Amino acid sequence: MIKRYFTLLILVQLLGSCSESEPTKVVTPIAIEKDSVSLWIEESKNPKSTELQKAAVLKNAYQYALSTTSDALKAKYFSFLSENLYLTGDSTLFRKINKQAISINRKLNDSLPLGYAYWDLAEFFKTYSVKDSAYNSYSEAQKVFENSKEQQLSGRMYLEMAKIQSEIKDYVGSETTSTIAIERFKPLADNLFLYYGYKSLGISLGGLGEVEKSQTYYHEALYYLKLADLDKVQEASIINNIGVLYRDNKQYKIAIDNFKTVLKTDSLIIKNPSLYAKALSNLASSKLYDNDTLGVNKLFLEAIEIKKKENLTASLASSFFNYAEYKAFANDTLSAITNAKIAEELSLKSEGNESLLEVWPFLATLDNKKAPDYFKKYIQLDDSLQKEERKLQNKFARIRFETDEFIAENVELETEKEVLSKQKQIWIGIAAGFFLLGLSVYIIINQRAKNQKLRFDQQQQANNQEIFNLMLMQKQKVDEVKRLEQKRISEELHDGVLGKMLGARMVLTGLNKRATEEAIQEKSKALGSLQEIEHEIRSISHELSHSAYQKINNFTDSIESLLSGGNKNIKTIFNYNEDESWDSLEGTIKINVYRIIQETFQNAIKHANCTIFEITFYRTDDVFNVIMNDNGRGFNINKGKKGIGIRNITSRIDKLNGTYHVDSVQGKGTTISLQIPVNKNLENTTDNNTQLKNVY
Repeated sequence: MIKRYFTLLILVQLLGSCSESEPTKVVTPIAIEKDSVSLWIEESKNPKSTELQKAAVLKNAYQYALSTTSDALKAKYFSFLSENLYLTGDSTLFRKINKQAISINRKLNDSLPLGYAYWDLAEFFKTYSVKDSAYNSYSEAQKVFENSKEQQLSGRMYLEMAKIQSEIKDYVGSETTSTIAIERFKPLADNLFLYYGYKSLGISLGGLGEVEKSQTYYHEALYYLKLADLDKVQEASIINNIGVLYRDNKQYKIAIDNFKTVLKTDSLIIKNPSLYAKALSNLASSKLYDNDTLGVNKLFLEAIEIKKKENLTASLASSFFNYAEYKAFANDTLSAITNAKIAEELSLKSEGNESLLEVWPFLATLDNKKAPDYFKKYIQLDDSLQKEERKLQNKFARIRFETDEFIAENVELETEKEVLSKQKQIWIGIAAGFFLLGLSVYIIINQRAKNQKLRFDQQQQANNQEIFNLMLMQKQKVDEVKRLEQKRISEELHDGVLGKMLGARMVLTGLNKRATEEAIQEKSKALGSLQEIEHEIRSISHELSHSAYQKINNFTDSIESLLSGGNKNIKTIFNYNEDESWDSLEGTIKINVYRIIQETFQNAIKHANCTIFEITFYRTDDVFNVIMNDNGRGFNINKGKKGIGIRNITSRIDKLNGTYHVDSVQGKGTTISLQIPVNKNLENTTDNNTQLKNVY
C-alpha cells in the first residue's frame, strides 16, 4: 500500500509539473468587418460591464447573426462568435452559437472554419473537465484539418488528445497519439511543436515507468526547445520533469541537482511563480527521501506561501501533503495529521481525486482509529476512478479506431487517386512514346529517302560531267583532225596544183609569142581558163587556210547548243569575244561553268517566267567573268532558305576558288555574276576581224 501511495505521489507531481507550459489555442483571427457583431463582442469583453450587460449584448450579437440572410456572412458571424465566446460563463448560448457555426460551415463545405468550430467546442468541454467530450471534439477537428492537408493543426489536435489520455492514465494511448503528432510536425520542421510532442512522450513514458526512455524524450524536447529559441522558463520546466524522473528512480542526488538548476533560472519566481513553487516542493521532497532534512522545512513553507498567493489549489494540496510527510518523518504525528487533512480539504475543493488517493492511505497510517474509514473511502474512490478510466479509455479507443478508419479511408482514397494518376501518366507516356517513335521512323525514312536522292543526283551529276568531258575531248580530237586535214589540203593545193598550174600558164605564155592569129586565139582561151582555175584554187586555198588557223570554239559552241535547246518562247543572248581563247580554259572551269549556266537557265525557264535570258563572257586580268541575267519576276534574296540552285552554285564556285554575287529585285529580274581566277597562259589572240559576237 505504501509503495502504491509513493507511486501515485510521483505521478501526480509529474503531471502537475508540466501543465504550465502546454500550448494554448492560437489561431489566425477570422477576418470580419467592424460591424455590429464585432462591436458587441468587444463590449462583452469590457471589464466594467456587468454580467447582465454582457449577456444582453451577446444575445444581440447572436440574434443579429441568426437573422443574416447570406450563408457566407452567417458562417463568418457564427465562427467569430464561437471563437470568442467559448470561455464565457453562458454555456447555453455558446452551445447554440457553436452548433450553428458547425452546421453552416459543414453546409458550405468550408473546412478550416469547421475545424476551428470543433476546436472551440473541445476547449469548452476541456474548461468544464468533460474529458470524453473534449477528446471527441478534438478528434473531429483533427479529421477536418487532416482532410484539409493542414498538417500542423492536425498535429496540435493529436497533442491535445494525448494530453487528455495522459490525464486518465491511458499512457500507452497517449504515447501512440504523441508519436502521430510528431509525425505531422517533422516534415514541417516545426521546432516549437516538436518540443511539445517530445515533452508529451516523456510524460507518457514516465507514467509507464520507462524512466530511461522518458529521459531520452525529455532531452529530445530540450534539443527542439533550443532550435525554437524559447526562453529559459520552458527549459526549466523540462529540467523539473527530468528531476522528477530521477527522484522516481531513487537517484535523489541527481534529482536534487536538477531542481536546484530550475531554481537558479533567471527571474523564474517572477516569470513563472507556479513552476518555481513546484521546484521548491520537489527539491524539499527529494531531500526528504534522501534523508537530508536540512532546510527542508523552509523550502516547504516557501512553496506553500507562493502557491497560496497564486491561488494554486490543486498544487497547494500536493505541497501540504508533502509537508505532512516531512512532519511524519520528524515524528510530529499531530502536525502531520493536521497538514494531511488540509491537503484532503484542498483536494476535495479542487476535485483532485489523485491527491485524495494519496492522502487517505497516509492518514490511515497515522490515525489508527479512523483507518477503516480512510481505507474504505480510498477503495471506493479508487474503484470508481478505475471504472471511469476504463470507460474513458474504451471510449477513446473507439474514437481512435474511428479516426484510424477515417485516416485509412483517406489514405486509400489518396492511394487510389495516385494510382489513377500514375496510370494516366503511364498511358500518356505510352502514347507520347508511340508518337515520338512514329515521328522518329518517319524522319529516318524521309531522311534516308532524301539522302538516297541526293546521292543519286550527285552520281548523276558526276556521270554527266564525265560524259561532258568525253564529248569535249572527242570533239576536240575530231576538230584537230579536221584542222590538220584542212591544212594538208591547203598546202597541197598551194604547193602542188597551184604550182603546176602556174608552170602551165608560163608555158602557154611563151607559146603565145607565136605570131599566128589562130595560135594566138587558142592560147588566149587556154590562158583564160588557167587563170580562172588559178583564181578558184587560190580562193579555196585561202579559205581552207583561214579555217585551219581560225580557233575552233568548242566551249562556246556547247553554250550555244545549250541555249538553243531551251524554251523557244525565251530569247537567248550569248555575248563573248571571239578572239579570246576560251577553249584554253582548264577543263574543270569549263565543266563547272557549263553546269552553273545549265542550272541557272533551267531555273529561269521553270521559275522566273522570263522572256529574255542573257549570258556574257569577258576577261579582266586573270579573272574569267560570267554574267547571267533574266527579265523575270525576281525574288527576295534576304527571305527564306537558300534553294538547291544557289547551293550548287556555291559548291561549284568554291571548287574553283572563285566568288559569285546574286542581285534580284522582285518584278525586275535576276542577275548572277561569277568571278573565277584563271591561269595566265590564257592567250588573247586577235586579228583584223576582232569583234563581239552576238548569238541569237
